[in-house]
Amino acid sequence: MSDTLRIRMYNVGFGDCFLLTLPGPLTLLVDAGFHAAGKGMFTAKGLVEQVISDVREVHHRPRIDVVIATHRHADHIYAFNAAEWDQVEVGEVWMPWVEDRKNPEARKLWKGQHKFATSLAAARKSMRLSDDELKDVEFILWNAGLDIPGMALEGAAASWSNARALECLHEGFARRDLDAPRFLPDADCPETFTTEVLPGVKVHVLGPMRDPDLIEELDPSSDDETYRALRLVAGDATQELVAPPFSEDWHVDESAAGGELAPEDVERLEALARGVNPVFAAEKVDGMVNSTSLVLVLQVGKARLLLPGDAEWGTWKQILANEKSLRHLKGATFFKVGHHGSHNATAKTLVERVLPRNIPAMISTQEGPGNYRKNIPLADLLGALHEHGIEYVRSDKAEEPPEGFSAEADAKWIDLEIPC
Repeated sequence: MSDTLRIRMYNVGFGDCFLLTLPGPLTLLVDAGFHAAGKGMFTAKGLVEQVISDVREVHHRPRIDVVIATHRHADHIYAFNAAEWDQVEVGEVWMPWVEDRKNPEARKLWKGQHKFATSLAAARKSMRLSDDELKDVEFILWNAGLDIPGMALEGAAASWSNARALECLHEGFARRDLDAPRFLPDADCPETFTTEVLPGVKVHVLGPMRDPDLIEELDPSSDDETYRALRLVAGDATQELVAPPFSEDWHVDESAAGGELAPEDVERLEALARGVNPVFAAEKVDGMVNSTSLVLVLQVGKARLLLPGDAEWGTWKQILANEKSLRHLKGATFFKVGHHGSHNATAKTLVERVLPRNIPAMISTQEGPGNYRKNIPLADLLGALHEHGIEYVRSDKAEEPPEGFSAEADAKWIDLEIPC
């Protein structure tokens, strides 16, 4: 049996896609997506075909032992729209507990987020936005799964949507060892489990939490006044939007919010709507989706792989306050840097006080124009990693990777082998 494992980071542009090959041999795919406005070296079809080719080298057939979708953002699941997944057999699919359509708390959360995002989308053209601000709002809402008629990215969104990607994760693939997805964690975090499809591997789930207070923070519709104000400005435009990216059981009644309003209430709500910063509101919804990310530590022999999706500060605050979770973090031997190197996904405390020094890291990212990038990858974060002795490689900077990493000749991916 091999005493090393391989982590392959595909150059998907602004997105995430990692293929892990473990002793056994075993294969795990962690996310498969990218922004329509931030493509790297692959189309969705091309990425699936490359993954299939790579797992054939391991299993001699199109087999992935575990598919992990850390959260529903398009830059993490976009490629699951492709029809080529019908060729692939999988052992298990792992998703965050908030994607469990039978869970009442999950249903309530997504209804609240969709209700708010849909109202913001319908009101966006009545809110005196600059062209750049309008593009930012539309892009963020599209990435969260709203395919909105008439928005700037309609051409890209028309042929691919999160709805089909989520259906693939819930229902798709040629065959599954476990029919339904495994929604993590089963209980509150941290949680540790093993599975027959990954013999010799322990899985530690550090997030997302099931804490009621955190769930309340992730539901923007709890601010009912702002929602009603947006609905008032949007008028009938809300009815023109397409259905949310999940089945009918999750749909929201978008009828008028609360009957006839007195003139003074209309005036008050219109004033409230004028005070809403649409870009900030869209970013808030975006961050809420990020905060539903799976945060995993995979224990493979002496290797400890930290895979945090796009988890943001609210999630990290709870993780860092938990002694058991801290022990898992302090033992990490590899770090997938969260959210493409953004300012709000990798706490300074995590890098400087928790993670071991001199471990390797990978950042799936793409710098360039576009306000949605928000200076990603953040220079201060890269500096902190360097100061802590964490040797990292970026998917968009494959030339001459540091020792221990190797890049494909055309920069389509970067590999890292680590002992386990």
